[in-house]
Amino acid sequence: MTLEVCLLGPVEARVGGRPVALVGAKPRAVLAMLALEANRVVSLERLIDGLWGERPPASAAKNVQLYVSQLR
Repeated sequence: MTLEVCLLGPVEARVGGRPVALVGAKPRAVLAMLALEANRVVSLERLIDGLWGERPPASAAKNVQLYVSQLR
């Protein structure tokens, strides 16, 4: 099956042409960051910085793990 990620306009994902439910702004942002770096390793620190900038919450690493898990 083919995964399509649409980044211009609302972030959307489709698998085999069917839309995938993406709930929440943060999981959508993680998907967008990962899609922009396709076939490359994206560090946890880079994802945290992209989501929260200079003042991430103490739970940032755990939250990113949750968002990635939801995307799988």
